[in-house]
This record gives sequence, C-alpha cells and structure tokens, in this order.
Amino acid sequence: MSRPRLVIRDQRREIHAPKCADFVQRVVAALSAEPETIEELEQALERFARPYSDGFFGRFKPRAPSDTNASPLVVVDLAARLVVWNADDEPPKRDGYIPLHDGPSDHETHARYHLPDDWEFVSGEPDWRKRADERRQKRLAMPPLDARAVLYGKPLLGFIAVEGLKAFGPAQPQPAVLAAGAKSTSSGGDADNAELQNEAEGDAPPWENCDDPRYDVIRQIHARWLATPRDDLRGAGPRDVLLVNREFIEWDMQDRCQQWSEQGRPVRPLDSSSHAYRFGGIGTHEVVLYYDLVRRLLWSFVGGAPPEAPPQGAASPSPEAIAAEVGRLRQVRDVWLDGPEREFHGRTPRSVIENERIRMPETMSGKEAVIDPDCPLCAMAAEFSGPMFWHLDGCNMDRDFEFSFHRTRAEWEEEERRYEEYSRRFNEEQEELKRLGVKRPGESADPDSPWVSSYVAPDTAETPVFVRLFGIGTLLAELIVDLKRPTEDRALIDRLQRDFGNLRDVAQSNDLATLESLLEPVLDRFCKTLDDVAKSREDLAEKCSDLRERLQMFLAPPEPSEPLPDFDDEIPF
Repeated sequence: MSRPRLVIRDQRREIHAPKCADFVQRVVAALSAEPETIEELEQALERFARPYSDGFFGRFKPRAPSDTNASPLVVVDLAARLVVWNADDEPPKRDGYIPLHDGPSDHETHARYHLPDDWEFVSGEPDWRKRADERRQKRLAMPPLDARAVLYGKPLLGFIAVEGLKAFGPAQPQPAVLAAGAKSTSSGGDADNAELQNEAEGDAPPWENCDDPRYDVIRQIHARWLATPRDDLRGAGPRDVLLVNREFIEWDMQDRCQQWSEQGRPVRPLDSSSHAYRFGGIGTHEVVLYYDLVRRLLWSFVGGAPPEAPPQGAASPSPEAIAAEVGRLRQVRDVWLDGPEREFHGRTPRSVIENERIRMPETMSGKEAVIDPDCPLCAMAAEFSGPMFWHLDGCNMDRDFEFSFHRTRAEWEEEERRYEEYSRRFNEEQEELKRLGVKRPGESADPDSPWVSSYVAPDTAETPVFVRLFGIGTLLAELIVDLKRPTEDRALIDRLQRDFGNLRDVAQSNDLATLESLLEPVLDRFCKTLDDVAKSREDLAEKCSDLRERLQMFLAPPEPSEPLPDFDDEIPF
C-alpha cells in the first residue's frame, strides 16, 4: 500500500511529503496542542515522538496551491481547522490512542489525545480547497479574543468597585486573612507574613461562612458579573467565556497526566508565545481559581467589619470613589494571585493558572500527598516513587447555575432535578429502613464485622502481597482513629505505626529468604501490640482480635472456598 502524501497548511504556506500512516496519526494527535502555524505543529509533535535530527518536517517540500490533488492524499489545514482524508488507510479519529516507542526501549506505551470540537474531518472530498477557504474566511471573521483582559482587568475591577460601593460603601480595614500566606508587598517582609499566617489559622474566613448576612449579597453580585452579556466579550457573559473550552482543556490535561505516568516524564509544554497559550481557552483549575478571586475581591469591601446586615452604600458612586476602589482592588488581586496558598501546598494561584495554560499537570510527591501522618495508607503513599497529580474540582463553589460547569441552564436544571429525585428516594429508603430496624442494604458485607467505616475482602492465596498489605493498612487506619478518641493514646499509635512500617519493609522485599526469616518475628511483635491495645481499650478488643487473625494468616491465606467454574472456550465472553 502506497504512503499517502501529507499536505500541511497554515495561513502563510503549504508543505508536503509522502509519509507513513503512523506519522500521519501523530500529526493528527498533535493537533490537541491547538497549533496555528507549521512551526507550532512541529513543536506539538514532540508530545508523541522524539524529534528527528533534521526536524519532523525537514524533508517536506514547499507546495503551491496549483499542485495536483493526486491520491492518496491527506490534508491538515491549520488555518481552517480541517483534516481531509483521501487515502486508503482508516481515517484518524477526533480522539483515541497512538503508540509511543520510547526511545531505544522495546516497551511500547500508548498516549491518548482529544481534539477541540471545532476541528472538522472529511473523507473523499475532491474539492477540499473550497471547503478549506470557506472555513478560513469564517475563522478570519471571528479573530481570537483576549478574554483575560476583561476577566482580570479594568472591566472586572470596575464592575466590582461599583457594585461593592453600592452594597457596602467604601472598603473597611482589611483583615489579615485576606492576605494570609501572600507575599508581602510592604516593608515588613517575612515577619509580617508569619504574623498574617498565624492569624489566618484561627476562625474560618468570611467567604466560607454561608450564615454571614453579607454572603447572599456577595453571591448575587458575583452571579451578575458572570451571567451578564458584555460588548467587550462579543455579547457573551464571562461564564460563557470561562466554560467554552473547559472540557477540552480538562481532557488534554488528563491525557498528559496519563502519558506522564506511562513514560515517566512530562511532555513538552506549550510555549508562552503560542496561539493556544494566549487564546486557547480556560481550564477547570483557572475557572475554580477565578471564582475564588472574585469572592476575595468582593469580601475585601467588608474587611474586618462584624457580620451584620450590609450597610446602605451610595446609590451612585462618584467617579473618584470608583477610581480609588479600582486601584485598591488591583492591589488585592495581585497580592492574592502571587500569594502562596496553604491548601495548594505552597503554590500560588498565578502559578497554577500558568501551568494549566502551558498544559503542564500539577504534580506532588508521595510525602506531599500525606494528609494524616498517622494514617497507615498515607505512609504507604509517601513511599510511592512515581508522580502524583493534583487537581482542583470546584467542590466548594456555590450550587447556583451561574457557578456551575453547565453550559446551559437547561442542563443545570436537569441535573438539579435528578439530584432532588435521588435525595428524595434515598431519604424515603432511610426512613423505611429505620422503621423496620434494619441496616441499609450493602452497608456492610459482613453484619458481624467489628469494623464500622472499613471493609476488606478476605484474603486468599491468589491475593497479591501488596493488596493484603493495603487491606491491613485500611483496617489499621480505623483502629488508629479510634485510639485518638476520646483522648489520644500516642504511645500505642506510635507502636502500631512502627509495626506496620516494619511489615511493609519486610513484605515488599524481593528476597524470599529475607521474607521468610523476618516476617514471623515482625508479625509476632505486631500481634503483641494489638494485645496491648485490647487490654488498654476493651471497646477495641474485637477489632484487635480480627486484625490479629488477619496478620496470622498474612503469609499463607486460605484457598478460595468456592473454586471458579471452568469456562467454555466456545463462549465469546
């Protein structure tokens, strides 16, 4: 089968060369980086292949529009966002997997890709130039919009200044929590930052207190900003701009996380000069952080004032008052964007937004991922050598349509209807179960189990050692939580952690002789600690006994009680 002639076009030029189907597939997958020029496409190909010595397109030749449309032919028109497939092979898809040959290694991995919705794929199109010209003209009539100039700039600050003055009057003195953890812009330096951090670790900030009488006022102002169509956004509202490409960018970020896990290294990020970086849309991380930013700006009007009903502000703020507030809000915005956030593990909002714009996943080590240092499963995660990926999901955003990820109100209303129906049926079921005096079906696979918040399936000889270890850690986590209530028994908790750590070290050894010689004394010591826990806390004796039995069967769990049936090879499933 002959190789198709691949034609690549951008707004300025065309190049072509006969290429194999695998190369063409990689070119299509590279469109996930939203290249607008041949140079950007060549950079995007580094996502899926190592560069050749003369570049990916080093052997391509310039092509004139008058050249013949000889088959087989594949056209990738970047300016028209059009792929024409006049070849014998199966055409590529808008999303899928492509193989990755990782350098000299024989290990073959695959990378997933998704393309934006505005790419069009056509097959068997002889007059493809006419179609391409039409799409080019349509795109030229709607040039890219720098929406962030509106979303973060004077339009946003001016709107909040006017609405804030109307609702609350001039801004009150700022509480330390508004700048907690932020890089200080004053001469106080690190000392001021430490003081602000200490103050911030007290009560919850006002924007998390839904009972504050000012909360609804701020929520309504925020919703109006997001939903109101604007001329500088071509008739769209800010939320429309925030969400238009969110799902695609979220898919692209997820694909890059998966590829990083497969290859053990990140792929090349987008350049900050690229079209996709400047105009490619806004992802979930930025949507969530933008929500937080607007709330911080609005709450800055009330400052340290007590949570009382909003005072009556001026009906029509003067231009001087608005200008003063815009300047103040600009400073609040910049301090927040560049301030390390404790919940983000020291990242700044600006850095999180920047990484999403260059399509670089947020990673963390196993140690950074530890939530509770006393949790045995956290201890196992801390030893994980590969990258862990960190995400924002908007779980703390208000439930109103304006703050949702739904593009239309109809979609949001349908989800609300389903949620209300589910809640109604769940509550009715709970009431009936309560009346009958029985547990919810599936609440516990073993009604006689002493474990309240954990369930671990019985181990068998076929259960991998790591899975058995994870099961022990799951139950031990519940036991350690019990030892923290009503008063913490630190000595026993530390002993249990040491015992589990020793079990992890021995159980994960690749040396069978070491495993057999050391495992028994480690298990004996672990069981002795459990006996001491049972003596100290009689209410935990049943859990200790169950966990002790599991430890004694750790190395040689029983065979399955019911062997799996033989399957007929003639049955196709």
